[in-house]
Amino acid sequence: MSLSPPPPPPPPPPPAGDAPIGGAPGAAPFSVGAAVGFGWNAFWRNAGPMLLITVVIIAVTAVVNLLSNFTSSVVLDVVFSIASWIVGLLVGFGLIRASLAVTRGEKPEVGMLFRGDNFGPYVLASIVFGLGATLGLVLLVVPGIIFMIVFQFYGYVLSEGSSGGALAALARSAEITKGRRWELFGLGIVLFLITLVGLLLCCVGLIFTYPITALATAYAYRSLNGEPVVAP
Repeated sequence: MSLSPPPPPPPPPPPAGDAPIGGAPGAAPFSVGAAVGFGWNAFWRNAGPMLLITVVIIAVTAVVNLLSNFTSSVVLDVVFSIASWIVGLLVGFGLIRASLAVTRGEKPEVGMLFRGDNFGPYVLASIVFGLGATLGLVLLVVPGIIFMIVFQFYGYVLSEGSSGGALAALARSAEITKGRRWELFGLGIVLFLITLVGLLLCCVGLIFTYPITALATAYAYRSLNGEPVVAP
């Protein structure tokens, strides 16, 4: 009686390494609808703290701008302009931090607006981003739009504690957006229209649309980075 040969050994496991962007097990799927849907649902689930955060951002920015109106010195005007820009960056960075907290299932807090972690690299990256976007917009607009899509997530990278610095955060954003830039362009159009609705509602609607768009963008970052998102 002949014996059948034993089955071949199983193939070796693949080498360890980083999961592909957007393809890690358990990662949230990315689409324009999924991002906007998350932003809408997460806002209403966290409406109280997100509205408070938005009001604080508006109030802080308005106070700094108001103080500049009481100066009659060119030097003080410049100082207040720089201060207004820095304060705007600080609270904007804080909104990114709060939005990412929501994607982890945590409650956003006003105190997140004023944390200084990685703020220096964020300021430097914002300068590079602003210069690149402005130059691109001057060059027939389209290059500027492409630039903003490619590098839009640098603040999210830095808010997660990246220690690589400003340029590394911009480079990481380029990696995250690679291959999904048309979809991100579509998301940008939808978020722009949502913001426009807020403006048309006597600007009061911005109190609602501003955090919704921030949460939708945080979802896009998290999902394209291959990470799970806690459903609201």
